[in-house]
Amino acid sequence: MLISFIISSQGREEKIFKTINSLKKQTNQSFEILIINDDPNIEKESLDFIREQFEQNDNITLVLNNKSQGSGSNWNLAILLAKGEYFSILKEGDVLETFFVETINEVVQKNLHKLDVIQFAQELSGIVEDCGDSSPLESDRVYDLTKDQNVYAYINQNIYGKIFSLQFLKDFRITFRRWNRFDTLFVYKALGHARTFYKISKKINIHKRDVLKYSAFDLVNQWPHILNYYRRIGAYKELKDELNYANIYGLTIGFLSMVSKFDNKQLYKKALKYVKAKMDAKLSEFINENKIFLENKDPEFTKYILEFNTFIANEIKKNK
Repeated sequence: MLISFIISSQGREEKIFKTINSLKKQTNQSFEILIINDDPNIEKESLDFIREQFEQNDNITLVLNNKSQGSGSNWNLAILLAKGEYFSILKEGDVLETFFVETINEVVQKNLHKLDVIQFAQELSGIVEDCGDSSPLESDRVYDLTKDQNVYAYINQNIYGKIFSLQFLKDFRITFRRWNRFDTLFVYKALGHARTFYKISKKINIHKRDVLKYSAFDLVNQWPHILNYYRRIGAYKELKDELNYANIYGLTIGFLSMVSKFDNKQLYKKALKYVKAKMDAKLSEFINENKIFLENKDPEFTKYILEFNTFIANEIKKNK
């Protein structure tokens, strides 16, 4: 079996139907679906619907929690149950193109080296507009992570849009933190032990971004843990510039652009002040010494950072 699809579900019947229906239409059926329902108060109709999917499909496994466990715990359980060579975490409501599994199969089959982490392109909807891929990473090629270290700087930091080799994560005992939505920490833990990375240019999934149901500050509170993890595994010194580039990118563009779309001026103002305080001690060194930043492979981000203090002052003034 090629892929285990993992869904931590709140029993939203309309959303889960869209996802399961898109999986049923796959041209390649080498996959399983693991649904961990995390809502103990799920309506009977929704529960009946999910059970019906379970009864009619041999490749669906359903687990019903008697109390909420949180996404991290649900994902950990599903990984333990998974039987696929790879796994991918889906959000209920994600719609996969009919050629999703076949595309992954073609990528895996044509590469002699084992692919540890695969990133695929997604069509984004919701609060985040689909602006295309601005990453400097070249698509449709294998990256040897012992040499191609720019991946650590430029990888998409979100858990969605990724496929992970199941066995190597089990070998290194890489898991999610319970009760924290620390999915970027998981991504970077996996990357810290991976040997190969592959980026697919083709959009094979439609993913909706919503206002976060957990603390928005979890997006940035993960980075001290990520940097400390790389120190523990003895990789920080070698990857210092790449990791700090990713940290600054996530703290500024990643975090602030997301929070700005929440329609919550107080939260956004708090986020602006938080980021400004963090950046005051880092900005000058980052601009003048970070080798990844100095390569200027992302001119838009370079311009943003060089004008950062002006941007922050204007945004705080606008949101008084």
